[in-house]
Amino acid sequence: MDIWLIGLVFAAILSGWLLGRWQQIKKGRVKTDSDLFSERYASGLNYLLAEDSDNAIQIFTDLVKVNSDTIEIHFALGNLFRSKGEVERAIKVHQNLLARPNLTRKQRHTAIAELASDYLKAGLLDRAEKLYREMIELKANPDKAYRHLLDLYIAQKSWEQAVECAQKLFQMGEPEAAVVYGQCLCEIAVEAMDSGNHSYARKSLDRALQIDPDSVRAMLLLIQLHLKTSDNAAAKRLFIRLARQHPEYLALYIEPARQIYQQDRGHLYQEFLEEQYRLHPSTRIAMALLEYYARNDEIEKAREFLSQILSQSPSFEAFEFALRFLKSDPEQLVETWDSLSAFLKAMQDNKIEYVCSRCGYDSHSIQWLCPSCRNWASMKPVNP
Repeated sequence: MDIWLIGLVFAAILSGWLLGRWQQIKKGRVKTDSDLFSERYASGLNYLLAEDSDNAIQIFTDLVKVNSDTIEIHFALGNLFRSKGEVERAIKVHQNLLARPNLTRKQRHTAIAELASDYLKAGLLDRAEKLYREMIELKANPDKAYRHLLDLYIAQKSWEQAVECAQKLFQMGEPEAAVVYGQCLCEIAVEAMDSGNHSYARKSLDRALQIDPDSVRAMLLLIQLHLKTSDNAAAKRLFIRLARQHPEYLALYIEPARQIYQQDRGHLYQEFLEEQYRLHPSTRIAMALLEYYARNDEIEKAREFLSQILSQSPSFEAFEFALRFLKSDPEQLVETWDSLSAFLKAMQDNKIEYVCSRCGYDSHSIQWLCPSCRNWASMKPVNP
């Protein structure tokens, strides 16, 4: 159960109980009804802490009937209904709260926020959006409202509205807002490029890089835009900068590199791949290099490099290429099959077949005493 909900109920109980007892002490006597009310309230909290929400709901519902003026109980009850998936009942509770004329400003703002959450969970997105907009107008936790609206617009792929919300959060100093803001601008740029609106795409990408100068996605999209508009020199400059700043995303650079370097004379694309494989060896770079050798009839280079790959860092991709590439060479094909058989056996030996139901420890073989959590007979087959 959410910790904020437990905290809300606990605070309501504590404040209500203290207020009741103080009033009783001032009057010099203890009211039996108040005692019963406090005991039932505490009992409801105990059920809530024990994650027995059904009994907690029953008690809080009874308390609302006894004392309809206790606002905190209504909030706790509405949130319990929502957490149990009884959204219609949660909506009714929060709507009834909002209809009260005696709510404080803070209570009214809380009721609006809770009702918006109810609508969101019910899938009534238009109603939720309207209430979040109302929260912004009322200056009732506008940062929270903008965050919810941002999530809503992202889910709907309404990128212009999402940018508006991300911009507001960015201006408020919200952590991580710059990244989300930049990514939403990238989404707008993608739509603009797909529709042929290159100027709007460029404007969006420039803005994204202003907000998040390290955005790999924005730079890749800008490279793509330069290539679409035949500005190969600008694409190449940005590509060199990107590859230098973020080599960890090298697998994403292969296709842009091919488009950029193959427009030049010579073997710049080959040199790029060979250099990157030397600095940052990976299966993706290896496969791109093998395909380049084969496509350009550098058969001996392809054979030598393939042999190196299969012996040093075998992969399914490398074996698939080998079976295609060596199909006309029966002798080497037999060697490849032997290597493939050994590779598949090693994969089988490392296959996860048992997982501990207590801690998640995994193993290829059964361990009756889990080495991680030390529980007996807790290892279960992954595919019984």
